Amino acid sequence: MNKIHTLLIAIVIVAFFTSCKVDFSPNAPWRDLPSIYCVIDPEEDTVWARVQRCYLGEDNLYNYAPIADSNYYAPNDISVHLLVWKGQLENGVTLVPSTQLLRRWELTYTERPGKPEGNFPSGMQPLYYCVPGSRQLTHDTGCVFQIIVVSNSTGETLASATTTLVGFLDKTIRGRDSTEAVLVLPSSARAQEFGFRVGSRGSIKWNTIPRGRYYQPIVTFYYRKGNDTLSIDITGTPLPNTNNASQLTSKSITSERFYSVIKNHLRNNTDTLYFVNNVDVTILACNEDLKAYITSQGINATTGQEYNTYSNIEGGVGIFGSRRTHIRVNVPSDSVGTPSAQYIPFELKNLGVGFYGFFSK
Repeated sequence: MNKIHTLLIAIVIVAFFTSCKVDFSPNAPWRDLPSIYCVIDPEEDTVWARVQRCYLGEDNLYNYAPIADSNYYAPNDISVHLLVWKGQLENGVTLVPSTQLLRRWELTYTERPGKPEGNFPSGMQPLYYCVPGSRQLTHDTGCVFQIIVVSNSTGETLASATTTLVGFLDKTIRGRDSTEAVLVLPSSARAQEFGFRVGSRGSIKWNTIPRGRYYQPIVTFYYRKGNDTLSIDITGTPLPNTNNASQLTSKSITSERFYSVIKNHLRNNTDTLYFVNNVDVTILACNEDLKAYITSQGINATTGQEYNTYSNIEGGVGIFGSRRTHIRVNVPSDSVGTPSAQYIPFELKNLGVGFYGFFSK
């Protein structure tokens, strides 16, 4: 390459960089950027929030890494508040906060053990919590919840977010009432059984709930090992409810998947096992905010690490959403009756992982 060509390339490069508008400066003045993770479950009595800070500063970021508390707030630096506003419909669809404040709690600072071992183990982790002690929080799904992080030194609101609760069905759910109220199993001669012997008996059908936008079906298989009852979760494919359907059906927990998960879980077992002839069917549900966060998870092609592309935290990053266990009900599996070639005991025994027979729960 001759000198003229080299000079032309240099001029083009300089012109390119000098003509670009720089909207982001890596050496911008330091500011608090809170990281908030809080998921409300209306069936839990405690609300937990993880609040940290992103360590943005004027110095080289590598200098922050060795400082253990560089991404923590000291207990007295901030206060975290949970507010409940009376909701009102916007455009007849979206629930938004009105001007009527119903309750306000200040969350208490505490520390709990972090990841004990493996990759990225951690010590004590800061958390904030409150125990509302009010049925209003767990059942009034016409409200809008707001989380606020305030600087104690300046009184400035550093970050905030709003979300709504996953709802309930109109019928009051009390204990085992939830079987009939929520879960609808496929029609058959033994309609309350879960199994795979005929047709689509392995499918699960359920009624959706208000503001439930993403559902995760789970079947829990129980077995006996000695005097202990243990369990294995077989998860189905998550289903969105984008069209506001009144019912959803999952056919992703197939017979092949059901048995392959059990076999993989027990592949090194050398003891005699007995299966329990009942399973639990659980439907987990979350609202639109948490759905958007879950479905926006990505994988960096270079590092293989996950990254998030969604945040509903104003002034920070993270997620504020809601979830709940839609139903947890114990139902017979299709192994009920006298064991024969048609029943699960022989299918389990053929897996070669130690199953000998069944144990009536």
